[in-house]
Amino acid sequence: MLRSSEALEIQSTYDRRPPAGRNDLVRSLGLTDVVLMTLVGVVSLRWTTRAARVGAPSVALWVLAWLTFFLPLATAVRELSRRYPDQGGIYAWARRAFGPVHGFVCGWCLWVNNLFWFPSLLLFAASNAMLAMGHGPDGVFGPRSFPTMFVLAALWSLVGLNVWGLSKSKWFHNVAGLGTWLPAAMLIGFAAFAWIRFGSATSFAPGELIPRHGILTTISLWSAVCFAFSGLEVTSLVGGEVRSPRRNIPTGVMIAGLLAAAIYVAGSVSVLVSVPASILDEQIGIADAVGLVSGRIGLESLGPLTAALLALGSTAMANPWFAGAARVPFAAGVDRVFPAAFARLHPRYRTPHVVLVTQGIASSGVFLVSLFFTVGSGGTTVQEAYDIMVNLTILVYFIPYLYLFASLARLSSEGHPRRVRLRISAGLGAGATAVSLCLLFVPPPGTDNVLNYEVNLLVQAALILSSGLLFYRNR
Repeated sequence: MLRSSEALEIQSTYDRRPPAGRNDLVRSLGLTDVVLMTLVGVVSLRWTTRAARVGAPSVALWVLAWLTFFLPLATAVRELSRRYPDQGGIYAWARRAFGPVHGFVCGWCLWVNNLFWFPSLLLFAASNAMLAMGHGPDGVFGPRSFPTMFVLAALWSLVGLNVWGLSKSKWFHNVAGLGTWLPAAMLIGFAAFAWIRFGSATSFAPGELIPRHGILTTISLWSAVCFAFSGLEVTSLVGGEVRSPRRNIPTGVMIAGLLAAAIYVAGSVSVLVSVPASILDEQIGIADAVGLVSGRIGLESLGPLTAALLALGSTAMANPWFAGAARVPFAAGVDRVFPAAFARLHPRYRTPHVVLVTQGIASSGVFLVSLFFTVGSGGTTVQEAYDIMVNLTILVYFIPYLYLFASLARLSSEGHPRRVRLRISAGLGAGATAVSLCLLFVPPPGTDNVLNYEVNLLVQAALILSSGLLFYRNR
């Protein structure tokens, strides 16, 4: 239970919020939009290839993560979004449960992690765009030129699209999301055909599901597998723009969550049926899998087509998160924790345009630092920059998840009919999250410059957390 002084501080802060009319957001999202936005925000086929790098044991990782991380996460988001459909999602829940300081730390991490996540996702899109054009990793003006131009152009397109408004930009991720669903359908369909016609490239016998070699490498992917299930809270970040949020957000989360779990497990199995793990390229593995099987039956063009769709789908996936992430500093600006300018809405489109532009500048900066900053001998390859940004994203993002599970336990502590069950679920989710944080410091397979990887991860994470606390102290 909150101490009386804490309760008064929180209540007084909410009482000082501007009148609703001053920041009158447009409620443009219904249940279908919530399901589609959540699916596009959660499902990324790149996680199927990342997990598949360890072979058949990836299936066991998916099932274990679904039980110990996904189900507690879905329970937490469903419960808290039903009771507190506030703009800002996890930020607002942590603030209610633990006060303004913890709310700020949670909101800061929730926002800043996306600055790394956007370029990592767009790098995946760039790699597939190059494959679709018939170029290898060293094509299109060199190994870094095209990925750099692609990521920066896509980032600033997302800025403009989201300043225009969710009522317009939602159609981009709803329609362009076909870039995820069509490749997923082709991957699963061709894998089923390959299994029947040629047999599986990977054995899925019960004994093969347990890692026997490279156990640490297999376990290190636990963080990425858990992170693949994250994002169910994306529509809670824009709860003020959802019609009937107490009903539509929890229902949409459960529908989208079950579909996401099925796609991930089926996707990883399909990749391994088509391509042996030993020759799998993480960033273009799905297109390779489809192209390998379709080429055997005279449909060679489907490989590049799949790569083009994946490039489109990955760019579309960034859109709902670009919109959702901006609502966290917007809500903090309304609470006068972040600069007051962050609470401004565009006079015509009623969107947090100051935050969106700031987000674009910051994300462009961290992308360029991760790609061109090097410690030790040798430069930073695109794959190593991708790994650094992915793991920095997970590291910073899972701190708010610890707050999410702690908020579930605390806000359901009094008079809740399912208090014990909710606390068990919160403890299970918090445990899986804590293990993921520890395993992030194991370098991914194929890391040539281990020192560069570790220093980038530690230094950039420390800078993120310390700069946030310094900012809060001097706000």
